[in-house]
Amino acid sequence: MMNTNDIVFALDIGTRVVVGIVATENNGKLEILASEQMEHQERAMFDGQVHDIDKVAHVILSIKEKLENTLKIKLREVAIAAAGRSLKTQFARAEKSLAEDHEITLEDIHSLELEALEIAHKSIVSKSGITDYHTVGYTVSNYYLNGLPIANLKGHRGKEMAVEILATFLPFDVVEGLYASVKKSGLEVSYITLEPIAAINVSLKPDIRMLNIALVDIGAGTSDIAISKEGNIIAYSMVPYAGDEISEEIARHFLTDFATAEKIKKSTKKEIKFKDVLGIEHTISREEVLEVIKPSVKTLAQKICEEIVKYNGKSPSAVFLVGGSSNLPMLPEEIASFLKLPPNRVSVRDIKSVEILHSRPKKLKGPESITPIGIAYSAMINKRKDFVKVYVEDKLVKIFNIKSPTVMDALLAIDYSSQNLIPQSGKDLTFTLNGEKMTIKGEEGIPPKIYVNGTLANLKTSIKEGDRISIIGGKKGKDAFITVRDLVKGAENKEIYVNGKLADPDYSIKEGDEIRVEDSIKSFSITVNGKEVLLKGKREYMFIDLFNFIDIKLDNNRVPEMKINGKKASYTDLLHPGDVIEII
Repeated sequence: MMNTNDIVFALDIGTRVVVGIVATENNGKLEILASEQMEHQERAMFDGQVHDIDKVAHVILSIKEKLENTLKIKLREVAIAAAGRSLKTQFARAEKSLAEDHEITLEDIHSLELEALEIAHKSIVSKSGITDYHTVGYTVSNYYLNGLPIANLKGHRGKEMAVEILATFLPFDVVEGLYASVKKSGLEVSYITLEPIAAINVSLKPDIRMLNIALVDIGAGTSDIAISKEGNIIAYSMVPYAGDEISEEIARHFLTDFATAEKIKKSTKKEIKFKDVLGIEHTISREEVLEVIKPSVKTLAQKICEEIVKYNGKSPSAVFLVGGSSNLPMLPEEIASFLKLPPNRVSVRDIKSVEILHSRPKKLKGPESITPIGIAYSAMINKRKDFVKVYVEDKLVKIFNIKSPTVMDALLAIDYSSQNLIPQSGKDLTFTLNGEKMTIKGEEGIPPKIYVNGTLANLKTSIKEGDRISIIGGKKGKDAFITVRDLVKGAENKEIYVNGKLADPDYSIKEGDEIRVEDSIKSFSITVNGKEVLLKGKREYMFIDLFNFIDIKLDNNRVPEMKINGKKASYTDLLHPGDVIEII
């Protein structure tokens, strides 16, 4: 009997069909040992989501037993994928004011991105009312410095930085519905991914992902979209319109049940025979069917293209189609037309384009095989782990294992506030000095430190099963503090008024204080009888004070004649800089 530790059992639980694959690794490639597929007897799933757990579990169990009988093994674990229907994609922007002369660090940028993710999550929750989501991932759309776009914030200084992201989330209940169906069939989930990711893993080589490619997995209930650019998946989305809508149009037009409409849709014969719901037999041509479905196919193409442009911002370089309904006639041509692409830039990917296969099985041929093969391959290269379990401050956290998880993913899973990672600066001190508003900045705080297994880390540090994450709190900066003496040069020789009252030069300035500083001793020059005289030592001078600075002989019996700037003066007149004095 085969060792089940060396195999991967993968299920593609679709809206219409469930496909099961058992495979193993052979020199780094996927070798498929057996495959089975079965349609749901009744509509137990809608738009990629489980609605009747028992009915879905029955189909899974049937496929499981067939594969076990074929391979003479017992299957206990399975890899699955969640459909793109349930993905919630949200744009978000986060902004942060910067301290003067602060140089932006990577930690600042990562904290800002985490804040944007929190904003995106809150927005999704407010729209849907669902509170529990797995974070699938995010892509930075733009960075901004002082309101202007910038490629890289690191090392810059400014008043404000901002980031815009495109984040994707998956509701917990979608995952739980899949888990429940699998468990009822006697299996445990060993690995879970997303259908668009699974399809991309086998249909787009890493070097092709550098291009701007849209991959569309068109199933029965949904058309799942993933967009790649510069080596990364920048967006996921979906259209709740796919193959079922085409079948329903056929059923309406020819008055058939859904199963008959499906057969008519899939038939490639020139003449197609069927019975309508009244039991009347009909023979129609393939051309008649194409004419009936043409408007629905055009609508499907338009909806897919609008969603691609919405998240890509423009038409991509190419579009790859997978999934059973990608075989719909006229669909590639309609998509190329809407996106204004050459027809050869829209391609249906089938098993011939999959390079990770050791051999090509006979049962799996068309584009509908891409996703189940992708699930098996993704499970193989990710060691079949559905969730990565780590500890944050001794609290167990489960992280959805669809990409290489980081510290940021773990903190998001426990709703850790990004504000806790931002160093707290001391309070600024604002006051007025001689009527002019002044602000003294508080001291910058020391940021918290993140450790993974005792080693210094950051938000983007990769984590693995069993890792322990701890966060050592930072230190708040000191509040701004300054005395009048530190603020005003030569304050000891000046008169200091705080809020209208005379104060000491060592006074510690408080928030909102009004400071007025005046010279306590004035000195200036005047002219006396044609000679310059410097007055110093007092705040103000009367005419009589002048006699302390000049040597003049007066007749004791005569009152001198005194003038200031040509006008008669008295001993108590105040003197001013530049006055011309005459004493006769």
